[in-house]
Amino acid sequence: MSRLGSVYVHNLYSRARTVALGVMGLSVMFAFGMVVYRDVDMSLFDDLPESLMSMFGLTPGEDVASLAYNAIFSTYGALVLGGMAIMIGVGAVAGRERDGTIGILLANPVSRIRLVVESTLALITLYAASALVLLGVGLLTPAVLDVSISGLSVWGFIVQLVIGTIFYGFLALAIGARTGKAHAAIGISSGILILSFLGAGVMPLISGWEEVARIFPWYYISDGDPLRNGVNVGAIAILLGACALLFLAALVGFSRRDLRQRSVNIRILDRLRANHLTARLGERVAGRTLVSKIWVKTLSEFQTMTLFVSFLMCGLMGVMMGPIYVYMQPNMAQLGESFPPEMLAFFGGGDLGTPEGFFQLETFGLMAPIAIMVITISIGAKSIAGEEKNQTLGILLGNPISRSYLLTQKIIALLIWGFVVAFATFAGVATANLISSLGMDYLNILAICVNLLLLGYLFGALAFFMGAAFGRVGLAAGVSAGVAVVLQVASSMAEISGGWWQKFTPFYWYNGTDPLNNGFTLAGIVILALAAILVLTTSYPAFNRRDLTNG
Repeated sequence: MSRLGSVYVHNLYSRARTVALGVMGLSVMFAFGMVVYRDVDMSLFDDLPESLMSMFGLTPGEDVASLAYNAIFSTYGALVLGGMAIMIGVGAVAGRERDGTIGILLANPVSRIRLVVESTLALITLYAASALVLLGVGLLTPAVLDVSISGLSVWGFIVQLVIGTIFYGFLALAIGARTGKAHAAIGISSGILILSFLGAGVMPLISGWEEVARIFPWYYISDGDPLRNGVNVGAIAILLGACALLFLAALVGFSRRDLRQRSVNIRILDRLRANHLTARLGERVAGRTLVSKIWVKTLSEFQTMTLFVSFLMCGLMGVMMGPIYVYMQPNMAQLGESFPPEMLAFFGGGDLGTPEGFFQLETFGLMAPIAIMVITISIGAKSIAGEEKNQTLGILLGNPISRSYLLTQKIIALLIWGFVVAFATFAGVATANLISSLGMDYLNILAICVNLLLLGYLFGALAFFMGAAFGRVGLAAGVSAGVAVVLQVASSMAEISGGWWQKFTPFYWYNGTDPLNNGFTLAGIVILALAAILVLTTSYPAFNRRDLTNG
């Protein structure tokens, strides 16, 4: 059977490496986390309020093993698995339309229904394999480290985790199949994942709003404490039912609409030219030839996803956090004292009794780095490798431009969209500070947003280098995201154990110096900026000296 003749086999072949890298990274982090947590005084968790314990999937009498399972797998693991599921779901239909290959595929004896069904089976197969690997790691690691897992249902925990995260793949599949817009499917699905992660964690802390957490899919990943009680049949039924409905929505939505062509996307430049007030500006930006402003074309390709992420960071993670903090403020000091520093370190640290600590934990700890890296890594990975995959790189270089010029144009787009996300985050937090009278220093808010921008540039630069050097989008994005997750966990572990390696991670220079309280740190800015520049600079010889692939 040819690869083209089997959508199922092709999806397995094209996505297996990315999933394998993600699962391997999680396995290493879990082992590392369990090593570090063996030295943690577990009595610190004895007085933790029940609402906070449930927020992190913890229970009274917490032990080293369950802390490692919940801290690594339920947080970082769920985010990684959810993100990978989204990319697989998007690629099933909308990704093929974006790449212009779906017409070729459907011209063969492959129906639309078969395309959706076999793509879904591939997603399920990959995540079933992931569950088996994670189960093996979850059982083997404690045995090797002589950590007791007596009374823990590791298999139930892993099953509920995997089903809870594969939901986001079905969501992306349904949106992509119905709209044919890959960036919209990525943006909406990722936004719902982040909103769900935040809502399921915050709502249990607000008196009278505890049950609202049930509307968020993330809630059902740990509902019923599967690590101690086994699979929660009710939670699994809800998740599987939602996946089934999304699968049906994908079948119906894809079957009843016309296919999209790559050329029909309305870009920023097109909108400028169409408006008589900005037509002259559009023509000036466009230049005289089709390749004179490649950075404008690249901006247009990522506008939907970037603007969605920027709106999310400005509105939800910025402006709305101010009133939420004010509402919760009477209890925040007590909550802050209840949190063990070891747990706070995993989410960026911070004193919950202050607005700076609240924003550090809720906005800048995980969400802001994830948001900006979604954009910069996506642009970096696809700048060269994406053009190569789509077989448009030769067309671009067939014009009178050099490879170095092309790289520079792509870098400009990466820098602009990264700045937009960081600025949106600053604007949102600054607005929250103003309207809620939080009293935070605006220069300190600017300081952490500058660090955020440079952190995004660094990992975007890594993805850019990998794409330029190897010409593979999946490899570039997977390695860059994997390195980011591993370094973030390493930085958190160093904070917990006093590890000497902390200052060698970029995340320390991002927020380890507490910029929301201490302001700018010149050393951090210089280190992050020089690291990003160095990685970007190496992209030029890497790209100039290699042969191009045929897509």
